[in-house]
Amino acid sequence: MSEAATQEAETPGLVGVTRGALFAGSLKVGLLGFGGVMPLARRVFVDERHWLTDREFAQLIGMSQVLPGPNVVNLAVIMGSRTHGPLGSLIAVSAILFVPVGVVLLLAAFYASVAHDPLARAAIGAASAAAAGLILGTAIRLLLQTRPPPRGLLIGAAAFVTVGLLQWPLVWVVLALVVVAIAAEWHATR
Repeated sequence: MSEAATQEAETPGLVGVTRGALFAGSLKVGLLGFGGVMPLARRVFVDERHWLTDREFAQLIGMSQVLPGPNVVNLAVIMGSRTHGPLGSLIAVSAILFVPVGVVLLLAAFYASVAHDPLARAAIGAASAAAAGLILGTAIRLLLQTRPPPRGLLIGAAAFVTVGLLQWPLVWVVLALVVVAIAAEWHATR
């Protein structure tokens, strides 16, 4: 089976996605979400458009997290590439960033005028907490719906402990855990 046929078999919802639909779906994610976009991206790409299954979404998020850059932008690059190659990546990234970049520019101008106000600082702290809650909620939902094998949970826990608690350098932890994950999968499929 060719690589393209294998890819289509793995992601049947992405077959036939037009450039316009890709732009509209990515723009919707950019319009609806700000900060904690992943829960909204999941809703659009999995629940509404049925372009991905929960498992495929979780796999793409995992890949997006180890790549440099914002996760949702990496996700847009991958989704665009799978549908229309490099042009699809450009379409998806442009759409997903169009509104947030404009809003950030407006907020930056506004924040510059109120940066020393304690109320403004408190509001930013509250927004950060809400974004963290959305990310945690999405992680729990994906965990419950995809039901990863115990080896995946152990590797995830190791990443959390080493980076989150022990504050080891992310690059070295990822490199080490990639080797461990590949070895664990190889051993499990033997």
